[in-house]
Amino acid sequence: MKNSLFSSFASLQVWFLLVLALLSACSPQAAAPPRQVKVLGFGSLTSYPDLAEITVESSFTKPRMRDAVQEMKLVTEEVLALSRQFTSKPEDIRISSVSANKEYDYVKDRQVFIGYNTAQSITIKLTNLKRLESFMEGLLKTRINRIQHIRYSHTQADSLQRQADLLALKEASKTADQLCRTSNVSRGKLLEMANYNSRGNSVLADAVMTQETNMRLEAKGIGTTGLRMTPDLIIFSSTCHATYQID
Repeated sequence: MKNSLFSSFASLQVWFLLVLALLSACSPQAAAPPRQVKVLGFGSLTSYPDLAEITVESSFTKPRMRDAVQEMKLVTEEVLALSRQFTSKPEDIRISSVSANKEYDYVKDRQVFIGYNTAQSITIKLTNLKRLESFMEGLLKTRINRIQHIRYSHTQADSLQRQADLLALKEASKTADQLCRTSNVSRGKLLEMANYNSRGNSVLADAVMTQETNMRLEAKGIGTTGLRMTPDLIIFSSTCHATYQID
């Protein structure tokens, strides 16, 4: 009886081992990771800007708030009248809300109230840069207090940036081909791609194409000193990170 039980138990063990062996043989092996090549590509285009945005500010301090507001309104109307001669659409002129504050000065270590200050800024977009110099000359004849900045840009900036992105991808593809030929392998399909662009950089490192003039204009005898009327080239650059399969 004991021999029979032992023989049955041994048979079960054998069958169990056979089943395990069959399952191991049928289970899929972990696939080896595909061979890849990772490359960088660079692309850039340059173009002169075809539009400019000029932001100016008028600010006045008067003993009475009403007088300060009235003075500022008069100057705002001067700037608007001039700007309408150089722009083609109403949306080319943007007016900020009026800010009003009490203004103080220190006299012999004492804070002394000197009046009410009101300020307003206006941004004008010019799409004809040939008229920029004439426009700036007209601005300097108004009673504005400050030219905050001149921002140069391009009406086709999105299209130019896309072209730079494509150039970067093409260069990445060429680099992958060269590496694969040198290694005696074939470049396969594109697996991953990421673009990092630097839109509209000035050739002279002005990252937002902005000339921060921040010029106070109390003395109108300065003419256009300090204002660069000839804009720099704009660079549209892109870096492409690409991963290709190796066949």
